[in-house]
Amino acid sequence: MDLKGLIESLATGWGERLTILVPLALVGALGLYVLWLLIGYLRASQVGIEADAVVGEAIPKDAAAPVLPSGAPYCLVDGLVHPPGAVYCVRCEADLARDCATCGTTIRASDAVCFSCGARQ
Repeated sequence: MDLKGLIESLATGWGERLTILVPLALVGALGLYVLWLLIGYLRASQVGIEADAVVGEAIPKDAAAPVLPSGAPYCLVDGLVHPPGAVYCVRCEADLARDCATCGTTIRASDAVCFSCGARQ
């Protein structure tokens, strides 16, 4: 194939190329949208968001030292007490905190070891 034949093959045939590229672009855009929906669903299902879910009792903001169950995770933002094993707040999606059973230091609920005393949680 000479240079003239190469240029002619590149200049012609755009109709055939577009009939392939346009549907592929649409399928790609649809695939990205479905992926975005899937990631959003998985994130929401990990957090445990449910419609009108009431998880725990709100801790009064004016309480000096609220009495919490031992090792119960609670939200520092809105003050909800969650069941054991919860990692994220269902209302504000913040990381939950809990008090170390050994030394009483406030740690994240997802931490397996207290950073202050080294006790396993």
